[in-house]
Amino acid sequence: MAQVIGVEAPRAVDLAAVRQGALRIAPHLPVLGLVIAYAMRFSLLSVAVHDGYDTPAYDMGLFDQGIWLLSRFHAPFVTVMGRNLFGDHTCFILLLVVPLFWVYPHAQALLVLQSWALAAAAIPIYLLGRRLLGRGALGTTLATALAASYLLNPALQNGNLEQFHPECLMVLALAIAVYAAVDWHPRLLVVAAVAALLCKQDTALMVIPLGLWVAWRRDRKLGLIIAGGAAAWMAIAFLVIINLLLGTTSFNMARVPFGGFTGFVSSIFTKPRQVWDYVTSQGRPFYLWQMGSSVGWMFLLAPSVAAIAALTFLENELADFGYMHEIQYHYSMPLVPVLVIGTVWAVSRIQPVRLRAAAVGVATFSAFAGCVVWGLAPFSIHDYPHQSSSAPAVRDANQVIKALPPNAVVSAWYPYISHIDHRTRVYMWPTPFSAQYWGTYHTEGQRLPFADQIQYILLPTGLAPDDKPVFDSIESQYRAVDQVGSVVLYEKLSFLQSTNG
Repeated sequence: MAQVIGVEAPRAVDLAAVRQGALRIAPHLPVLGLVIAYAMRFSLLSVAVHDGYDTPAYDMGLFDQGIWLLSRFHAPFVTVMGRNLFGDHTCFILLLVVPLFWVYPHAQALLVLQSWALAAAAIPIYLLGRRLLGRGALGTTLATALAASYLLNPALQNGNLEQFHPECLMVLALAIAVYAAVDWHPRLLVVAAVAALLCKQDTALMVIPLGLWVAWRRDRKLGLIIAGGAAAWMAIAFLVIINLLLGTTSFNMARVPFGGFTGFVSSIFTKPRQVWDYVTSQGRPFYLWQMGSSVGWMFLLAPSVAAIAALTFLENELADFGYMHEIQYHYSMPLVPVLVIGTVWAVSRIQPVRLRAAAVGVATFSAFAGCVVWGLAPFSIHDYPHQSSSAPAVRDANQVIKALPPNAVVSAWYPYISHIDHRTRVYMWPTPFSAQYWGTYHTEGQRLPFADQIQYILLPTGLAPDDKPVFDSIESQYRAVDQVGSVVLYEKLSFLQSTNG
């Protein structure tokens, strides 16, 4: 049949090219599958935890309200905590998250973003492993195993389930930055280092050592610029930004023991016994064991890259705040990619190849064992406890919340906050009637001036003993307008009269 003039005949599929492309992609499919499996597992689990009212005001509600306010072009003064979002932490990276709330303005979106960001950090680990451990079948296998070690890390998994935190973006930025430093991609390094610094004011404790490593091993000038810039940014964050927004350099400085940094250093020489008792208390040695054993301590074979995490680890280990040296909380997440990339670097220094493979085996087995004992994978001993979304208490809360007007000023019990915080004013009960975890904690227990402006109160019927006197003092000013099960919505009488009138 003659070809129709002006119509191009269909081209035959080049099967050889397709086969060749498939062969190029095939070695990377295992790590891609691991990344997707992790992201799906923890996206579904974290959303289920939220839907069961197990993501409380601190910290889920803080970031959810703050990002929602920004997405509606309001100042990010988070009424849940009484502080500006960027004064609490200089997490300006969250400005990049704001468009997400233009498309899907729900707390669940943050939880899914967090899981995918943490999962994606396995990719630079894998790429560096391929670069340093060989591009053949063995090198790809070893790189995949170390990427799996990262995804299996119990500190990563537990932090992933602790509501939402900008540290998830810091983990990805640090993984890319350290990868770029070791494999030497200067422009990518600078972009990733800046992104990491925008996640939190103390990220400089990780970026400064990274800059010094670059100055030592790659480019002296660029490395010193990165280290100096990180130090300058940390000073600006504390002394200018936080001080301007909160009126104090940081209300968390009390977490440094013995009266602050200088006091701690001097105490090492003047009170060595007390310092020793301190650093060996509150589970700190066990925290050290958990973090190191989760990669089989293999980074110690050549520790220069893993040492980038040293200052942040010491900050966590020595803090007079228990959460910072427990793997169940987000403070440990940024350490994980650096320790795993440090393991990639250390293993790559090993010769012959047989011993290198054995070292990777130790790291991967240790990661798997740590995940079984302390992690939250389907095969782990423990699971993350949470209510089912079909539980009666959850259904009751959902039903009552539907009766709450979208723009009302509310004080609510802390588990309810992250489900109602897309409003300009929402407070965690008993604030503002008796301030709790509010502002810079200088008004704790006091009745705040705007307490009379609360239009609705959302509470359970069974209040804690400490909360009951607060409620008794204002009960006459409110009337229950909706109750399902143990969840009650109260409306202020004067507001009720004005709306009816």
